[in-house]
Amino acid sequence: MKRETELELIERCAELAKSNTREMTDERGSDATQYTDPEKFKAELAYMKTLPQMVAHSSELPEFGSFRALDWFDNFPLLLVRDAEGKVHAFANACRHRGSRLEANGSGCKKRFICPYHAWSYDLSGQLKNIPHKEGFPSIDLDDIKLKELPSEEFGGFIWVRLQGEESIDMEASLAGLGADFDWFDSENHVLFAEEEKVWKTNWKILVEGGIESYHFKMAHKNTIAPLFRDTLSVFDEFGPHFRSVLAKNTIKRAMGDPEEEREIRNYANILYSFFPMSSVLVQPDHFAVVQNIPLSEGECRVKVQTFVPKGSVETDKQKAHWQANFEFTRDTLLEDFVLAEEIYHGMKTGATDRIYFGRFENALTRLHEINEAHIEAMNSA
Repeated sequence: MKRETELELIERCAELAKSNTREMTDERGSDATQYTDPEKFKAELAYMKTLPQMVAHSSELPEFGSFRALDWFDNFPLLLVRDAEGKVHAFANACRHRGSRLEANGSGCKKRFICPYHAWSYDLSGQLKNIPHKEGFPSIDLDDIKLKELPSEEFGGFIWVRLQGEESIDMEASLAGLGADFDWFDSENHVLFAEEEKVWKTNWKILVEGGIESYHFKMAHKNTIAPLFRDTLSVFDEFGPHFRSVLAKNTIKRAMGDPEEEREIRNYANILYSFFPMSSVLVQPDHFAVVQNIPLSEGECRVKVQTFVPKGSVETDKQKAHWQANFEFTRDTLLEDFVLAEEIYHGMKTGATDRIYFGRFENALTRLHEINEAHIEAMNSA
């Protein structure tokens, strides 16, 4: 972000803390079936497939031949590959012969991908290079067969992929001005330190909601982050369908008393970037975390939590211990949210909870649902 934007955000939060007020909108209520209805989820899944999604960090493909295999929403098998020219490709992780998965989920480095079923092999550009007993397939020209490639772009230190559509991705346009912030927190010069993932029995929107409001901090996180943050004090701005939220810490009270040249927002707040619909980057004082909420059904979501640290900062045992402690603290805080998210969904599914409410200071949640509905409507009218 620009320096003037950083100072404006600091002042905006500090003034709210000083006056003990909040940025507010209208109250909202809604039927709980928006989380539990399978047809609703199908409609959401339809538009999600047309949007570019953050699927990995550039550091996860560090060199020529690097690959990462993973399942995305709707359990779509992805294979990310960096070719000899340094370009990243996103392929369907499926052999063109009989559809077998080429690589088990995970990462590595190689020059050829060989199908474990019949040994058809592909190069790093997805081109079919060899068919054992080629005489059995006289009609096939190797040059005509490639892995199914999906639109992708490497931008801002991340790899973005769209599951449907032939046209290329323009992430600068898609991010609607938010892309410039990647330079601000130096995302390209960070590397993956640690990650964990698990499938939770809840709806993806419940998980996203937990990241974009601080109303629950005082109670849900009383044993972790609550003592660090101002109760319910956060501000957010919209960039197309994406959000930048500032979650103010108690240190925000002193911000306007610090010399302007020494004011850095990371000293007074965590900054959460919510890339619609399901990816988040949490910028902390000396590193950042990524949370991926990957929907599998209306009631299941695979959540991946990753910690990224500056390049060259994992050289000593002391540094490793520092980053490990940060990762565990972030993970444990999020686990408090995830356990509650399962309980919330259970209450909705059983009918114990049939209506939900968003308070006036939970304005980001209101906008999340309005944007979700707008995407469904646009998809239905296309």
